[in-house]
Amino acid sequence: MKNRTSGFTLVELMVVVLLVGLVALVSTQIPLFSLSSWRKGTERLRMQRDANVAMIRIQRKLRPASLSDISISDPPPTLDIGGESFTLEEDTLFYQTSAVAPTEVVIGGADAPFYVTSFDVASSYDIVNIALTLKMKRENVKTTLRTTVKPRN
Repeated sequence: MKNRTSGFTLVELMVVVLLVGLVALVSTQIPLFSLSSWRKGTERLRMQRDANVAMIRIQRKLRPASLSDISISDPPPTLDIGGESFTLEEDTLFYQTSAVAPTEVVIGGADAPFYVTSFDVASSYDIVNIALTLKMKRENVKTTLRTTVKPRN
């Protein structure tokens, strides 16, 4: 008769524990990676949405204005429309309705996941060209929106 004992050896148990650990590690990293990608995409979408809203706001102020009411100055980049102004200070675009009124943040600021890198305004003939560039704070992603507005004459 043969004397056989049933069971697993220590080496077999260590290999199984190692494999189970690797499977658990991989299965937890996939949702974490997906969540990270989701957050980055959401921040990019917010940046583009906020930039679009800012451009629409500038366009709505420019369209009814006449060319004689519009002035552009540097530095800081400022677009003045009949006493109302859009000004880029540091990394935030501000709007002010008059010289004594408080400024209002149009886009950017400390709580935003992005900042404004440039606000370019140029006027040629009877049109105003605007470019607004934003950059994400945590990653190297930039977006630039450009528009051309023809104020009334």
